[in-house]
Amino acid sequence: MKLVKHFNEFLKNEVNLNQHRIDTLEYRVQVVTNFIKGSDSFKSAFIEAIPQGSYAHRTIIKPTAKKKVFDADVVVYLKPIDGWEAKDYIEQIYKTFNASKHYQGKVSRQTRCVKLNYAGEFHIDIVPCIRSKFLFTETERVCNRLTNEFESCSSIEFSKWVQKKNAVAGNNNLIKAIRLCKYLRDFKQTFSVKSILLTTLLASRITLSEELFGTDSFKDLPMSLKTLFNRLDEWLDEQDEMPIVNNPVDDDENFNRHWDEDKFQNFKKQVKKYNGWINTAYQEMDKEESIKGWRKVFGDKFAPESTAKAVEKQQSLPSHCERLRWPMATSPQKLNVKAVLQKDKSSVSIGDLAAYNTIPKHHWIRFNVKDTLDHQTSIFWQVVNTGSEAANDDCLRGKFFQGSTIHKESTLYRGTHWVEAVAVRQGVCIARSGPIVVKIA
Repeated sequence: MKLVKHFNEFLKNEVNLNQHRIDTLEYRVQVVTNFIKGSDSFKSAFIEAIPQGSYAHRTIIKPTAKKKVFDADVVVYLKPIDGWEAKDYIEQIYKTFNASKHYQGKVSRQTRCVKLNYAGEFHIDIVPCIRSKFLFTETERVCNRLTNEFESCSSIEFSKWVQKKNAVAGNNNLIKAIRLCKYLRDFKQTFSVKSILLTTLLASRITLSEELFGTDSFKDLPMSLKTLFNRLDEWLDEQDEMPIVNNPVDDDENFNRHWDEDKFQNFKKQVKKYNGWINTAYQEMDKEESIKGWRKVFGDKFAPESTAKAVEKQQSLPSHCERLRWPMATSPQKLNVKAVLQKDKSSVSIGDLAAYNTIPKHHWIRFNVKDTLDHQTSIFWQVVNTGSEAANDDCLRGKFFQGSTIHKESTLYRGTHWVEAVAVRQGVCIARSGPIVVKIA
């Protein structure tokens, strides 16, 4: 089962970086940016500073018990400084911070950045990028301290590429799925892959055809996760040895520098294992068994008992309401139903039902399934009444009954009621509208 509400709770409670950490990070990034901008060494060369990597893509996740801190990359764009080599930019940023009493002891030099360590919280990696102009051409290069060379940089273009792929998936489902994969990596610690590489591998599974013509493969988060893992596993099966994963917006750069053949082969094996677990949990029709399957993937913090009970309570049905009697399709669709209010059974519409907080008694509601259905598909309706008036008339109802694409109901009883339509093909529920609430005053 998809268990969409449980996935949303899991993201909110265990995966997403909480707002306090986001606020703290953004405040300190601003302070660091102002410090560089105002320093004697860089005030005349400073252009701008922007987030890079997971920070820019919004895929930073909450630290886990096994990885207690997170990091954020900030690219600092600078004009070229006369006489400076690549290593000088990193060296001078390091010296500038280390000369400050506030940052002394918190700073270290890395290959392409200077790292600020806020103990027990997070790291900020400051990446100097030199922006040069020659005639009508502008180039951007990061600095490699070890080789003393300038290397191609495309932070802005790469972030736009990720945003474009995320827009194709819709509802931020690519970003959310990447967060889940990073959580899986940090929680299980059975494979090692840098975030930039993982993001590229997953986002690349969204095809050009889907960018041009749209897709139904990412309708919700569980479906998105399953789609991406299925496609990643299939792609990895085609790779006998570690492939070169190029930056999709810059052929001069690849992301293999933190990978090797052993890490790749292990990643391939682990993806196949987790892909099997994800498919099993997704396709399991028994709710409790499906929860167990998803816990096998993400651990016991997925749908813990207290959260499961809270979600179950939200979805609880009155005793006279029949549960769905058909098994759900693997990828059920949303059935589009338009509901309008009518004065009489045969009169014209006086407005969409959604426009009314409550509606009066002795009117009619016309429900119309707008989707195009084939001859093998049947429509079933469920009308559920509540309240003393319906109960006294022995008209609480609640059973599914077969009907057509158009169904009409009179507003006889005061209370909060609901109507739902489901589409059934060959004994399987392929689509449902969800409850359409009707409040009668």
